Amino acid sequence: MIFFFSRITLFFLIVYSINRIYPQTSEWERISSPVNTSLTNLIFVNGSSGWAAGELGTIIKTSDGGRSWQVQNSTVPYFITDIYFVDENHGWAVTVKEVFPFNTLVLKTTNGGEEWIAEDFQDSSAFMRTIFFFDSLHGFIGGSYIAETTDGGSTWNQASIDSSLLSGYPIYKFNFYNEQLGFACGGAIDIAGVIWRTTDSGKNWAATGVSADQVFDLFVIDSLNAITLSGDPEGFFGIAKIRTEDGGLNWDYEELPMFGLSFALDYRTPNEGWSASGFKFLFTSDKGETWIDKTIPDSSIIYDLQFVSAQKGFAVGGNGVILKYIPQTVSVTEEPNGLNSFNLHQNYPNPFNPSTKIKFTIPYLETSHHASLHTVLKVYDVLGNEVTTLIYEELPAGEYEVEFNSNSVFVRDLTSGLYFYQLQAGDLVQTKKMILLK
Repeated sequence: MIFFFSRITLFFLIVYSINRIYPQTSEWERISSPVNTSLTNLIFVNGSSGWAAGELGTIIKTSDGGRSWQVQNSTVPYFITDIYFVDENHGWAVTVKEVFPFNTLVLKTTNGGEEWIAEDFQDSSAFMRTIFFFDSLHGFIGGSYIAETTDGGSTWNQASIDSSLLSGYPIYKFNFYNEQLGFACGGAIDIAGVIWRTTDSGKNWAATGVSADQVFDLFVIDSLNAITLSGDPEGFFGIAKIRTEDGGLNWDYEELPMFGLSFALDYRTPNEGWSASGFKFLFTSDKGETWIDKTIPDSSIIYDLQFVSAQKGFAVGGNGVILKYIPQTVSVTEEPNGLNSFNLHQNYPNPFNPSTKIKFTIPYLETSHHASLHTVLKVYDVLGNEVTTLIYEELPAGEYEVEFNSNSVFVRDLTSGLYFYQLQAGDLVQTKKMILLK
């Protein structure tokens, strides 16, 4: 038990120990938060619905794309180490009691967090800290070991992990490319950073040591390529860039000329990646080859981040801070003259693989009392199922361009075929077809 809580304490001590001064970034802005407790985990399931969680049992939710957040009743007062949703209704969270008997609790909701039910994890001696689900039934939990459920978390079966000396270190995060290929990461400070790999849907896992300190997160690019960053908490050694190009069989280690840690890692575009690293961001614009430091607005502390699309991203951290990404690649016409036509253009290229661009015009309406229109751009399959939300914003009159990438983490594994994209701005609606050809 001392081992578990020393890691939570260390998590915060590390962040406060690496504060430095860097050039200010203007790509993020702070938005209103309903709490002042630290938020360490963030999950969005589409462009409108997302949750954040952290200390003292805090869970907050947005249903309008981050414009407003509401506090939910988690039913527990303990530090929530992870939260995960598969859709707008089904979600889970993990915490450990801070009073005797100090066992793991798994929180579950089937109505988007309106009600949370906390249950004891079946192994009272295990300390779990991360959770992941493919759907409402099939998922994994990790910490002292890896366990799998096929009934939504009612029962858990311990997965098989190879018998190497590295296998028993704590697991911090799961990252799956598809239902067969997945990774877990973790380790122990000053001992080993470990990455576990499965190719059989999580039945069996193999551990590989990749660094001298734990790995908090990992980003899977495709079936062959993945990347992570691992730092030295004491600051004696630089941040390590660790990559695989063969699906996780081998990992290359390169020390970078910068210091700190990487608590969370996500890519906005195939080239542009961001890491939540305490008092700073780490940023790459060349697929992870080189990284630079960027500061955070208001000297905030950031623990987790996620890009819902190339145009929308959020980060959360200390004192309840919530940051919103400000798109730099969308062009907006400032003058409303001539912008009186609502127009959704045909995507280009079309057919496309893997990405295409969608242009549209938001009109200036003299009859409107608002300077902006609430704008939603979504992609649907031929059955009418929502594939992803590309835009969910208040947008002023202007001309815009958005990229839809079929390989993004939210829509990967799309099959070839016909898709629809629909633009709604206020009461105005247009829909067009596009073809993915792999």
